[in-house]
Amino acid sequence: MKRYIRFIPIFLILLSLLFSCEKEPPAQLELSSTAVLLSNSGAEATIEITANGNWTASVASTWCTISPSSGKGNGTVRIVANDNIGDEERSVTLNIVSRELKKYVKIVQDVSSLELDRNLFNLPKGGASATLAVTSNTSWEVFIPANAGWISANPKKGEGNANVVFTITGNQDVERDAVVEVKYGNRSKNLTIVQERGINREPLAPVLKSPAADATDITRLPAFRWSSAKDPDGDEVSYVFEYGKEPGTWISTVPTEDSIYYLPAYLDPGQKYYWRVTAVDKFDGASSTVAQSSFTTGTATSYFDGEYKVYQTHTKGSYPSVLVFMGDGYQAEDHVEGGLLDNHLDEGIEAFFSVEPYKSYREYFTVYKVGAYSRDSGVKQTDKNILKRSAFNSDFLGGSSMSTNTDLVFQYARVIPGIDEEALKNTLMVLVVNENRYAGTCWMWSDGKAVAIAPVSRSTSSGTHFSNIVNHEAGGHGFGRLADEYISSSNTGKTLPETDKTSFLNFVNAGFYANVDVTGDQTSVKWKHFIGLPGYSRVGVYEGAIYYTFGAWRSETSSCMVHNEKYYNAPSREAIVKRILKTAGEPYSLNEFVTKDIEKSPSVQAAIQTKSVNPFTFVPLAPPVLVK
Repeated sequence: MKRYIRFIPIFLILLSLLFSCEKEPPAQLELSSTAVLLSNSGAEATIEITANGNWTASVASTWCTISPSSGKGNGTVRIVANDNIGDEERSVTLNIVSRELKKYVKIVQDVSSLELDRNLFNLPKGGASATLAVTSNTSWEVFIPANAGWISANPKKGEGNANVVFTITGNQDVERDAVVEVKYGNRSKNLTIVQERGINREPLAPVLKSPAADATDITRLPAFRWSSAKDPDGDEVSYVFEYGKEPGTWISTVPTEDSIYYLPAYLDPGQKYYWRVTAVDKFDGASSTVAQSSFTTGTATSYFDGEYKVYQTHTKGSYPSVLVFMGDGYQAEDHVEGGLLDNHLDEGIEAFFSVEPYKSYREYFTVYKVGAYSRDSGVKQTDKNILKRSAFNSDFLGGSSMSTNTDLVFQYARVIPGIDEEALKNTLMVLVVNENRYAGTCWMWSDGKAVAIAPVSRSTSSGTHFSNIVNHEAGGHGFGRLADEYISSSNTGKTLPETDKTSFLNFVNAGFYANVDVTGDQTSVKWKHFIGLPGYSRVGVYEGAIYYTFGAWRSETSSCMVHNEKYYNAPSREAIVKRILKTAGEPYSLNEFVTKDIEKSPSVQAAIQTKSVNPFTFVPLAPPVLVK
């Protein structure tokens, strides 16, 4: 039998030997980081692995887990840690092995922390609130004891920094306290809240001031005043005012926060009245009633706050020029008819009509008076650090400048029938201020509204009396819409700047400033028609007006708009008459004006005043405030 021997090709044997002798490449293992810092809550991180073979990862921890725990080639290991609610930092090592290579990652987790900006609140017995600032890197929650229902917190839980507002109810019992916990993890910080005890002591009795006890012939509209009551515990106090015709039988019972009360209606004349005031503790309601007082009324009546009265009604023209006089710094007691307010307003009205052309055209005017109660007598004087509470908050600002709450002035004027926002544009408000001081300012709007402020100055120096102030501010600026013709000391020798000239011309275009021009050319100046006219020899072109020596011209050497003389120059008188007739619905003619213009030069009295003025010491009234 033949045997066959199988031969394997030699090249296959050699190939097999070649492969069996090839070596495995060296192991590679690189990590993206060798240390990881984790936050105390919601913590996780990743490690990037670069490897050329199989690898395993392990961590010996109960608070930290990894995934995956093994892999081949490049990979990512995710590290997740539980919240660290302890009070110490903690760490563990992550081991990563690939064949003979080992790498380590140190894992450190931050400790949770929380700080309060305070640990104690001492609060008053009344309802209160207090704010606690929480600074934290973890979540937290506020825990209020179950027996402290008088405390509430908002928010009650949060994470990180926050402000917690604690609201505390009023305490009418003994002092009370509670310890509030702010918990984070397994730890907490404490806040103690202490509230003082409520003492049930009644306020001291107020003292009745006016009407005086057993006074007689009291106005039928008295103002009731009493002293502010003090509370032994420092609580706020309110009042209950009562009055009636029999002791203990009260016609009216009125709660009030104030220590003054104004009646809404007249009392009966010749009647005895009783009144009393109860002081009430606004915290716990404790009260103290004062002994009652009495008085007897007379027949005199007064203005109500905001009440208007007609001083005169126009008898010429289809429509009147309207003046509204009111006072600031006049108390309710000053509003008796025929009393201080009436006397001062009447004096101002008569001063207004004492100078031409108002004297000759008086029948074209309707004049009102309006009452406005001020808490104090007089007004604020900021420049002298004098504080007063007045109806319109009028104020002396320094020099001769004044301000007032013009919005309130207009509001009071609107009580008069027919005076609305549109009518105010053709209505002059004259605010008489109850202060014996030389000053005054007119607030003027380009749409025609005007408020002339005039204090009741009793100065005997030329041009500084109350009546002169009325003539300048009300008759000149407010109604006549005239410009000042004087040169201020700070602008002596200076030329009117272009910016001031532009502002001046803007108001000229709105119908203002007929008495001043910015040209000295006699052939084109506004009042050229008076130059050379018989009877008007005073009229010319004189440089120096609207506060500057050069660049502005006036028509006469002196007038009311220079030193407050009781004389308006020719173009001023013409502007006043034009406005009167336009409102009345009547035409204007120069011939008729000249015929009726009976005072073409200053009266003897006005001339004497002009001569007695020392131009170096005279303080002019403040420039008007111009509002677009």
